[in-house]
Amino acid sequence: MKLYISIDMEGIWGITSKEQVHPEGKHYQQGRELMTEELNLVVETLLNLGVKEILVNDSHGPMDNVLIEKLHHSVSLITGNHKPLSMMEGIKEDFDGVLFIGYHPRASTNNGIFDHTYSGKTIESVTVNGKTLSEGGLNAYLAGYFNVPVIFASGDDVFTKQIIEEIGLLPTLAVKETISRYAAKHCSKENLKNLYKEHLDKAINSSHKSFKMSELVKAEIRFKENYMLLKPLLLDNVEKVDAKTVTFISNNYLSFYKTFQALLQLASL
Repeated sequence: MKLYISIDMEGIWGITSKEQVHPEGKHYQQGRELMTEELNLVVETLLNLGVKEILVNDSHGPMDNVLIEKLHHSVSLITGNHKPLSMMEGIKEDFDGVLFIGYHPRASTNNGIFDHTYSGKTIESVTVNGKTLSEGGLNAYLAGYFNVPVIFASGDDVFTKQIIEEIGLLPTLAVKETISRYAAKHCSKENLKNLYKEHLDKAINSSHKSFKMSELVKAEIRFKENYMLLKPLLLDNVEKVDAKTVTFISNNYLSFYKTFQALLQLASL
């Protein structure tokens, strides 16, 4: 079995502070350690379950957070920013499944820890064919475009409920219980290990289907500020809906995903 892991940081066990997730934060090194430790726990569990090959894509912020020198020797790692497929760089048809580790709720979620969608400073919401999606939902449908199922997702308890609402039933694990945007209740580290072993065993030994979006994709991107529309509206296929929102139509999901990434970059300039 060949698996793909997209790992974010905000949904990692033990992480609740902005100081842990931003490179300039005083506890960022601790955040990197916790992220790498949880990733290694997942990797070791998967290998013990018979998985033969694992590719990991560092998907948080600058996308160079995982401590490569401490990463399990059996996996490959994609690291660095400005990747064409961003949080899903490296996904291809030959993977048997995708796992989301350390994910968080979508932007504007009530009481969602670190809630945002790709860019907390830029994006207010992303709606695809009438459905507002988180990073998990957006990325799951891209995996589906390549006919690869998402077989497992972990993060806080708000995210694990939200991802099922967005794409459908799949095995999930809530590694912390949200109290507020910057507070959560955590289980013990030993219990975390047992939970991962239990839930990953179930995920590996279950049947899965890929989550697919219809071929024609209509999207609406709502930005935080009205001036952020200026550069996106230079594209021929992008139309203005209101002071903060643009819409566009793509012929397939991969085309949508790439256009969305381009709009995000243009709005951030």
